[in-house]
Amino acid sequence: MKKILEVKNLSVEFRIEEKRIEAVRNFTLDMEEKEIIVLAGESGSGKTIASLALTRILPALAKITAGEAYFEGKDLFLKTEIELQALRGAKISYIFQEPLVYLNPVFKISEQLKETIIYHDKISPEEANKRMLELLNLVKIIDPETVGNIYPHQLSGGMNQRVFIALALASSPKLIIADEPTTALDVITEAQILEMLKDLQNKLGFSLLFITHNLSIAKKIANRVFIMHRGEIVESEKTAEIFNSPKHIHTKELVYAYEKIGKL
Repeated sequence: MKKILEVKNLSVEFRIEEKRIEAVRNFTLDMEEKEIIVLAGESGSGKTIASLALTRILPALAKITAGEAYFEGKDLFLKTEIELQALRGAKISYIFQEPLVYLNPVFKISEQLKETIIYHDKISPEEANKRMLELLNLVKIIDPETVGNIYPHQLSGGMNQRVFIALALASSPKLIIADEPTTALDVITEAQILEMLKDLQNKLGFSLLFITHNLSIAKKIANRVFIMHRGEIVESEKTAEIFNSPKHIHTKELVYAYEKIGKL
């Protein structure tokens, strides 16, 4: 299979006055087309910072200090900001944990979806409206016309996450980075969202990089698992190998925790 993403020895640090805090160190990851990879580790291990560094949407105090990143064979770190703006949301999309933080409270769902579609795809408002309804149907929203005509605060957390997934799919991306998208949801809604994401990935053929601290999610959806600890990738292997023969002490601890309390 063709590689869609290659990251080599990525390092990111936070600069706070005279202090230098290394958040990501020698992060290396490769990903094939149509593959599902789970990047797993405890909170604060650097998972989110590594993923944001790929398209340079890091916090103001963070800086990439080393490494390379290639998407479809092209160097992401050599791209200009204008080139990255065209890439974000079009070929590389993000799904974040709290959709209400990113959905604008003063615009209706339909307006936000259509704005994204028109910006990236340069189509007419009529065509964008048709595409908007298709996307809401795709993420299994019943009565998309009614949902499109209301505001984010009028929807449940699970419904808003479906809307956010629709936004991520709007321009048929090649890679979706899902950063803890089910953490704030109840277990039933989480299972529904995970099943839907896996079905969409199988149907549409995008690559999915799923970030989580929950190994039970990895076991359900991943082709391969990368374990992150204290800013580094400490182990990477096919999913079955991670669970059956973990090698690094931190991986063993995560698998032990999963076996004790994760099978719920």
